Amino acid sequence: MRKSGKKLVSAAMAAVMALSLAACGGQSANATTAAETTEETTQEETTAEETTAEETTEAEPEKTDSDARQADIVVIGAGGAGMTAAIQAVQDGATDVVILEKMPATGGNTTRSTGGLNAAGTSYQEADGIEDSVELFVEDTMKGGKELNDKQLVTVMAENSVDAVDWVNEIGGDLSVVGMFGGASVKRIHRPSDTSAVGPMLVKALNAKVEELGIPVLLETTAEKILVDDSGKVCGVTGTDKDGETFSIDCTAVVLATGGFGANSDMVVEYKPDLAGFCTTNHAGATGDGITMAKELGAAFVDMEQIQTHPTVNPDTQTMYTEGVRGNGAILVNKEGKRFCNELETRDVVSAAILEQTDGQCYLVFDEAVRESLAAIESYIKAGIVTEADTPEALGEALNIDGAALAETLKTYAGYKAAGKDEEFGRESMELPLDKPKYYAALCAPAIHHTMGGVKINTSTEVLKEDGSAIPGLFAAGEVTGGVHGANRLGGNAVTDIVVFGRIAGSAAEDYVVANGGHTEAEIVADNGGGDAAPSAQGNFKDGVYEGTGKGNNGDITVEVTVEGGNMVSIVLKEHGETEGIYEAAEKGVTADMIARQTADVDTVSGATNTSKGIIEAVTAALESAK
Repeated sequence: MRKSGKKLVSAAMAAVMALSLAACGGQSANATTAAETTEETTQEETTAEETTAEETTEAEPEKTDSDARQADIVVIGAGGAGMTAAIQAVQDGATDVVILEKMPATGGNTTRSTGGLNAAGTSYQEADGIEDSVELFVEDTMKGGKELNDKQLVTVMAENSVDAVDWVNEIGGDLSVVGMFGGASVKRIHRPSDTSAVGPMLVKALNAKVEELGIPVLLETTAEKILVDDSGKVCGVTGTDKDGETFSIDCTAVVLATGGFGANSDMVVEYKPDLAGFCTTNHAGATGDGITMAKELGAAFVDMEQIQTHPTVNPDTQTMYTEGVRGNGAILVNKEGKRFCNELETRDVVSAAILEQTDGQCYLVFDEAVRESLAAIESYIKAGIVTEADTPEALGEALNIDGAALAETLKTYAGYKAAGKDEEFGRESMELPLDKPKYYAALCAPAIHHTMGGVKINTSTEVLKEDGSAIPGLFAAGEVTGGVHGANRLGGNAVTDIVVFGRIAGSAAEDYVVANGGHTEAEIVADNGGGDAAPSAQGNFKDGVYEGTGKGNNGDITVEVTVEGGNMVSIVLKEHGETEGIYEAAEKGVTADMIARQTADVDTVSGATNTSKGIIEAVTAALESAK
């Protein structure tokens, strides 16, 4: 993978990237095949202990007389894989790359990622005395995937995992703490130094690098068709922008990074009917658009029926508890107060075990020592979804389960920890004895988490047809692809997947451009065209500064509203515990709409619904004093 070359430089994009589209003088596409997307499924925001991004929004595009605009590489999807591919392409020398994203903010499911990045043979493992190898990484991944994985893809992922950690850290990320996750033979998952969720950290770093390199991101812009010419080569993309107007971009290569389909219940049930009625951990945009587009191009698919549930999800809020809680020592108990499985088994095994318990639910139980070891736990406590007590008996009473049985379970587990052997379920990693007050419990049930199946790719990320031939100019990376994870994805492998194959896709797309006509000057460019929100209607409020509080996704949101000349002129979030990479879209979109319309009666932002509602409630409360 080349790591040098000309870097694209344009105007900096602060926290908000505004985009303008310049006229295109590129060739017109002679399209013979096209792929249409599915309609976006709307869905409530779920909590993520995962991750963050700087929010990106866009300005009105300039209208031109040209029917089609031009780019060398179009990346469809601004999640972890898509932004990684775009960055790597520019680092390799690409001069004309554009990212299309249908949601109002970047990040996708990566924002919700809570665990870390699996890598074998890193300097961080060596410093901790951890012996690991590519071969063991491959073995664990194949075993976890029930040998259904494409071993060539798994090997490429493992071989490039050390470089993936280094690359993330080089672009401003933080992967420096190594921990244990289910399905791994050794400590392999790399997490931020503050033990927070990996997703927000990664998306924040990717956004900053996208900004630094001047890569334009067109938000609320839905790609609907990938065009190919008479010879079958990719030649363009069409779709709809945020104003509902169609657009066309001529291009040489496309990187498909649209993510999975875990938020599309119809598509989930089509491939796995027994998951009907399950909730999901996925963000609202994970609706399988890329699957539909690739299908129209004759792409081959693999493992589409392999859909993973995450075992520890709050059934009421769809908050996903990171596996780091169990990895750092937590146990699972049923409503009878007893353990029922090895908590560090693979996700499919643990999910199945939970579904066999009373009500198909269980409790994630841990003590103060586990809480102190993992910063991600604080967001669950702030969200009000964790019960706490001074003793196991009191915790049982608070949960309305047998406190004596729970106390005995914890005592027995502490004995296993002391003896170094779990006599009941064979758990090998028992980090803590779970005997330090306070004691905590969080309700859990499995939810749809990851779609392992997708388009078939080779080790160069070229999208393949049923006959094994590649679709020229079409590359794919991330959850839209199949083959890497087999029948079950190990925690920590998804982030490795998106970084490793995102980088390969970016390099491969750039190489393809060089071999098929070369670079062009960027015509869709990043710009600083944004500005502060301004009233477009006259308000009727008393001048002053007012505070209000509302209930957000992770607890209370406190806002400060400034009124001048009868108008709201500023709305600032003063205190909140919202998830980075999710709340920014609501903070920008909802507050700007309120100021423009001079009312708190505005729509929520898709993908940040609960945060939007919290801001609206807080501003409404503040304005009660301004009447």
